[in-house]
Amino acid sequence: MDRLHVWWDLPGPASVIGKIVQSVENRERVLCLAAPDPRPSGLTGAIGRKLRGELSLECATLDVSREDQTQPIPHLLAGALGISAVEIGSVGEFASHPSLADQVLVVDGIGRDSLRRWGLFLRQLHLSRSEEIVVGPILIVLLPAGLTREETTVLRGSARSLTTQGAVGRYDAISYAAQIGTRPSADLASRVGHATTIEVAAWSREVLERMLAWEVSDQIDPLPLLERAAVASEVRFPCWENGLVDYWEDEPAAHAIGAIKYGMHEHLRRRMWSAQAGVLLPFAYRILRSLIGRHKEYLAKLVSPEKPWMKKYGSREVAVTDYRKLEFYDLQQLADGVMSPEERELRRVAQFMRNKVAHPDLLNPDQISKISDYYEAHRDLIEGDVPGWNWPRCGQTMILTVGPSGGGKSTWSSEQGVEIVSSDEIRREISADGETPGSQAGIFHRVRIASSKIMEDGRDVIVDAMHIEAEHRLRQISIAPADMGIKYVIIDRPLSEKLRDAGWRSGRGIIEKYHELFPDKVAAALNGDDRPGVDVLDLRTQGAVDPAAT
Repeated sequence: MDRLHVWWDLPGPASVIGKIVQSVENRERVLCLAAPDPRPSGLTGAIGRKLRGELSLECATLDVSREDQTQPIPHLLAGALGISAVEIGSVGEFASHPSLADQVLVVDGIGRDSLRRWGLFLRQLHLSRSEEIVVGPILIVLLPAGLTREETTVLRGSARSLTTQGAVGRYDAISYAAQIGTRPSADLASRVGHATTIEVAAWSREVLERMLAWEVSDQIDPLPLLERAAVASEVRFPCWENGLVDYWEDEPAAHAIGAIKYGMHEHLRRRMWSAQAGVLLPFAYRILRSLIGRHKEYLAKLVSPEKPWMKKYGSREVAVTDYRKLEFYDLQQLADGVMSPEERELRRVAQFMRNKVAHPDLLNPDQISKISDYYEAHRDLIEGDVPGWNWPRCGQTMILTVGPSGGGKSTWSSEQGVEIVSSDEIRREISADGETPGSQAGIFHRVRIASSKIMEDGRDVIVDAMHIEAEHRLRQISIAPADMGIKYVIIDRPLSEKLRDAGWRSGRGIIEKYHELFPDKVAAALNGDDRPGVDVLDLRTQGAVDPAAT
């Protein structure tokens, strides 16, 4: 694979070549092209390939800086193309010579002391525009660097002028990196490193190739290696004419090594910050959005139009009426008590990222790597916006038992021949006696993970837990897409039977507490929590099995 071919076939660079080809197709005898000097690598080769491929025209390149520019210019050009000077007596004969038909010549190196002579020649050639189907010769003149506007006008006259300025954009750089086989990994550190590489290298193919070969940590903080390269470099002060500045996202961006060599460190840091912000801010807010979603039923009780959350900014107060609009600090204040330790740590690192980037500041490679590692270790805590997007649709159903402690839910579940995820069993895995004081968020997170895996495999699952509170039911069913089957099974039995079989719950008041609560709580469950598609089966009216009899 020729990387220069890949580069000039990118949409941005190819658009410049396409305009040149279009001008030739329109029978423009003379075309002027402004490009940095040294000329961009592969420019003339790309022009030639395109002309041969699309218009079947031959294209040659002539550097006249090595020639005697005091001789008649038609003789100089014809001689370079193998035509004897005796056959060319005038500009008109040069323009109509049969051996030069379909010939394009890219001319570079015009001397400043020869501008007027070249200008007169180009004007005459431009005016001899062909009306025939067969065209040629055609001149593409690379404008010399260092000319005043007046001198440029003297040289090009009324000929069409194009420029390579601003040809390379962000998507060109990203596409080039992908085509030469350097796609980033999915982890956070790799994505930040890749984004920083694109932003710092900007329009420079050479810097892009160099940085893509670096370690991720060096990509995230490229300044030390760029400093080393700048010491060994002899680049001049950056400007567009010397190929060390060009547009990048509508803003002039200096070549990274040139910027370092001439003290433009803040210029590069701003580009590094832009790269980090583009990755880290969405990443941080994805964590925030997921944590809010995990506790939305709880937060909805605390933040609503009827019960706004008041935020103070100095002497000013702002009311938040939608829990989805909460920020990191709000979530910390409202929900830290119900979040698991892992959720709290995720909130903390995401808030740290957000605050760093928002001020604006840079995270160093070690900080990003640690955040990335923690996220990967706990990524099952992060839920996407589209639940079950990769699950098969084979009729699987999530069945939630709804009933008080001791009501017979586990017995009924065990008789259905369906896989069961039991909150009590998960508690017993953690504690031999089944007691897990404090927040139950971690328990029910494991319930959701386990039940998700079963449905992802295309099988039915029974989630064996009390599910007395509507927020607990809604949190559980939120893991399933709307086109999956959901069923509530209401189970209870007389208090005397529950007390008889209380087991480890005996004497703790647990049975009595939930027996009293259940009648008031069950109404919403019987109505499917106002969710369409939730089937409800009330076994209390159908004679649920007495666990004592089994």
